[in-house]
Amino acid sequence: MPVPRTVFIKKKRSSKVIAKKRPHPWRLCPSGKHWVSSHFRSNAPLVRGYCRTNFSHKDQIYQDEIKEIADKWFSKLRRTDLPNTGLKEYKDSDKYDCLIGGWTRYWNEVLKPDVPLDPNLVKALIATESRFKPKAKVRAGKRAGEARGLMQVTDWAVQILEDEKGEVADHLVNADQKDMIDPNLNIAAGVRWLFQKRDTASAKLKKKKVDWVWAAADYKSYLKEYQKNRKHKQMNKLIEHYERLKKGGKK
Repeated sequence: MPVPRTVFIKKKRSSKVIAKKRPHPWRLCPSGKHWVSSHFRSNAPLVRGYCRTNFSHKDQIYQDEIKEIADKWFSKLRRTDLPNTGLKEYKDSDKYDCLIGGWTRYWNEVLKPDVPLDPNLVKALIATESRFKPKAKVRAGKRAGEARGLMQVTDWAVQILEDEKGEVADHLVNADQKDMIDPNLNIAAGVRWLFQKRDTASAKLKKKKVDWVWAAADYKSYLKEYQKNRKHKQMNKLIEHYERLKKGGKK
């Protein structure tokens, strides 16, 4: 694991220099900044990649940096970072393993849960949410709007994840609803939302921290039903997939 690079920033009207660490070694910018990829402007030469200040004082990850991280780091993942292969009844079931493993590792290292999220659970969740179809889209309800992509991230979830004054205390994800059909953006946002759902499920069940399966139940909006009925069909399907993946895809 690379050592986090440090950026030195000089305060105005002061010679004091303060050090700001990047939120994660894979990140391009320190906290309080966001990366803008190089791009062409009309009637102008190439604008090289640069950091832009955000004024929320919260860590935020934007679409440009999400792409840069995946392109640079996810091909270098350890085998233990990746979910197991399996679930061959689904087309493309193993196509997104690097994205699943990369973003699960990233959010585990940034948010530091007491029990790390297993990428196999994320893969099982994708199987039951979209059947590994990146353009899947359904109406999720009046408040939730539409659910899109591999992890069926709702319009409502996207809004909360980028709301600087909302329920997510820190480590926000800035992405547009229409971009949730992009597998990389979808999994980056979806895994972050799963962490948030663990917090909300814990609060609803009045427990310090619930198991990740309960977080998945709240993610899928089945928390009450699963609490009343442990034989809940959709949750049992997810658990069955999860157990198979932990065994390497064996039934």
